[in-house]
Order: sequence, then structure tokens, then C-alpha cells
Amino acid sequence: MQTQVQNELIENTIETGKLFGMLKYLPDGQLTHAPFSLSPYSISAEDLHEMTELTSYFSELMIRVSQDWDFLDQHLGPSANTDPFLKMLLDFRMKEVTQSKQLLIQRNDFFIIKDELRNDRQGRIETKKTLSGSALRQVEINTVSASFPFLITQLARLHQNLVEQNQLEQIIPNNPLSPVVNAFAKAMQDYGSTDAVMLMVSQPEESNRFDQLGLEQLLWDEHKIRTLRKSLTEIYEIGCLREGHLVLDAKIVAVTYYRAGYTPDDFRTAEAVKGRKLIEASSTIQVPDLTMQLAGMKKIQQVLTKPEILTAFVSPEISKLCRKTFAGMYTLDEIIETPEGKLSALEFASRNPEKYVLKPQREGGGNNFFGSEIPKILAKMQKEEQNAYVLMEKIQAKTHPAILVVNGLSETTTCVSEIGRYGICFADDGVVQSNQDVGYLVRTKAENVNEGGVCSGFACLNSLSES
Repeated sequence: MQTQVQNELIENTIETGKLFGMLKYLPDGQLTHAPFSLSPYSISAEDLHEMTELTSYFSELMIRVSQDWDFLDQHLGPSANTDPFLKMLLDFRMKEVTQSKQLLIQRNDFFIIKDELRNDRQGRIETKKTLSGSALRQVEINTVSASFPFLITQLARLHQNLVEQNQLEQIIPNNPLSPVVNAFAKAMQDYGSTDAVMLMVSQPEESNRFDQLGLEQLLWDEHKIRTLRKSLTEIYEIGCLREGHLVLDAKIVAVTYYRAGYTPDDFRTAEAVKGRKLIEASSTIQVPDLTMQLAGMKKIQQVLTKPEILTAFVSPEISKLCRKTFAGMYTLDEIIETPEGKLSALEFASRNPEKYVLKPQREGGGNNFFGSEIPKILAKMQKEEQNAYVLMEKIQAKTHPAILVVNGLSETTTCVSEIGRYGICFADDGVVQSNQDVGYLVRTKAENVNEGGVCSGFACLNSLSES
């Protein structure tokens, strides 16, 4: 049972968080604080160094993959035959190059596995093809709408406030917001048009708008750059092309930043589709551009786990470092070695669903299938639909106790934490100009919760402390 002192601490922390702009909307329109943890996640210096080092390697990998349209088409084309959303994205491709400059703002998400699994891979399929020695397991790399740079920066401020009052252990400093904003300002400058604006493509009913507003406000405060936030439909209705430039509200759009466009729900109308086509036909610097969005698809993540494919994009040394973090990923028709002999991944997963996650080519949380859901989905799935999914080994994450604060209520429970590293990479014609790690995101959730979205109500924002 919590004491009066603990209750007062939590109440005061919630109010301070609101003061710092840590806000979100509930489905009924009410305003509340963003969910957060009062128990920073402890990480070793070794794991932190490895995770940080990998950021630039994965950013450069994504740049190179995005430059290879034939590779993307080869591996995504079959999935597009039964996935209308993916087919639509592939059809957005313009034959002519409208912009050679790329800005990638990505977030690479990991779990730290249980201590007993760190050097024991006997539970893995195809153990001869995997590498051990790393505690990290990559969940995914987000190349589109890598969110929360504002909210997690404010959460670090909130936690540091408690540290200075001796109410919380020391945290690892964190401020991804400033470098993200500075990257947008540089991209605006690179575009070369004075008095231009940045366009933030947003969803009409965006519950996470304060994360977007915080970024928008700092861009104005620090660089006096105006941001327009519009839906894809609004872009079609008020936008136009002028000498190759995208123009909105009589202003040239130098940079288009997608915080929408990664889900079929964003393309429900013909006008929304036309809005995306208008952007594609212009010379605006897209963050990310179409090929970079495609490079972040689950199917591409699965293909890149194959050593012979990964080494076509990066050196053998970097390939080895990346592969150490990969969980097993398979196509459903792939024949694999199992304790029961050679079976298709579909058959083995149907018998052992608790070991896997079934993933479609979707972003944004809430799309995956777990445990007992998997056999039901597989049983109803037509053979031609199988290409639209990948099967991923379920990561056995290290657990820890944590205090979670959601909608004004707190609970102490056993949790797992997913850690993302933000990366910023500039490239021109596929040649990397700058590449850096700029901070982290921690999402802490109860160990029995599968999904990890903060604004969708699954997880709480958190900080790191060094063990």
C-alpha cells in the first residue's frame, strides 16, 4: 500500500509533467498526462555502448537499401500482390528523380534479453546460423514517424527534477528533441529556398499532437521556421505544384515530415491518395522519402537477417555486429530446422505459437498477432496471403519491477522495457554526409502486455540509469 508521502510525490510529479507539456488526448477528447514510469530502467555500460554504436550502422544500412529500388521491388512485390496498402505505396513511385537529398530520422528499438539467455541459444531455431554474445535483440527499425522526441525529452527533464530533489536515482541524460529540430533546420537550408515552410503530415484525430507541437514550437523558437500541420486530404485540397515546388498557403514546402501515411487508415479517401501523390511529384525533401519508408518494412527486416543479403549492403564486420542482435525472422513457407525435424515455419509456429509474433507490413502499433491468436490467423489464411506476413521469434526480455503512472493512477508491477536509439542521417545521391546517434526512448510496460505503443495505452515513457 502506498504511503501519504508516495501519493503526494506521484500527484506532484503528474502536475509537473503536465507543466512540462507531457500531455495526450484520451479517445473521448479529455486531456491527460502522457503515461510514464517512476522507475528508470537500469542498463549496463556495455549494452548501452553497443546499442549506441549500432545507430549509425543501421542508418547507413537503411540509406543503402533505400537506394536499391530493384531490391525493394524484388522482395516487396510478392507481398504487394495480396496487400493493397503495400501495392499502393509501390505504385507511388515516380520514374523521374524529384529530390536527391535524404534526411533519415530513425529509431532502432531493442529489448535486453533475460540474463540466462544471453549466451544460451539452444531455444533458437537454426542455431548454427546465429551469433551469440549480445544481450540486445532488435525489435524493429522505424524509418517513418519515429515519434516521441519531445515527450521523452520532457520526461528526462521531469526525472532529472526528481533526481535533484533526491527522490529518484541518477538517470542517463537524454535530449533527442534539439538535434531532431536542428536536422529539420539544416534540411530546410539545404533545400535552398528562402521563406519556405516545413509541412508536418498528421492524422486528423491525432492523440499524440503534443509531441508534434513541441517539435514545431522549438523549430520556431530556435530557427524561426514555420510549420504547417495538414492531413493528406487537406494537402490535396489546398496544395499545388509550382515549378516543381510543393506550395501550400502560398508558401514553398521545403521539407515534408510524415507523422502519418504509414497505415491504410490514412488513405481512406481518393483525396488522401492524391495528396500523397502530389507530395511525391514535388521536389520537397521528404522525411522519410518513399523508398526509405519501404526500406523499413517488416519484410525487408526479415530478408536482411540473411547474412548473404546483409553483406551486400554493409561490410562483413558491421554485418557481424548487426546480426548479433537479430531475432529469428522467417517467411511462412520457409523450411527450418526444428527440434521436431524440418518443418515449414508456418507449421512449427502453429504448434508452438507462444514462441513467435506474426507481423504484417504495418507500422504504428496494434497490428501484430501473438500466442493463441497465431494458429487462428494461420488456419484462415489463404496460401497467396502468406507473403504479406513474416514470423518473428518472440524476444524473452529481461523483467524488472517498476512504478507505472497512467491516467492519474499508479501501480507497481513486473515490467519489461523496450529501448530505442534515435539516429539522424543526411545523404545526397545515396552518399552519407553526416550520421549520428542523438538520444533514446524507453517504453516500459507490464510483462504480460504484448504491444508497445504509448499513446495507444500499452506502455509508459521512461528513462535509463546505468547499472
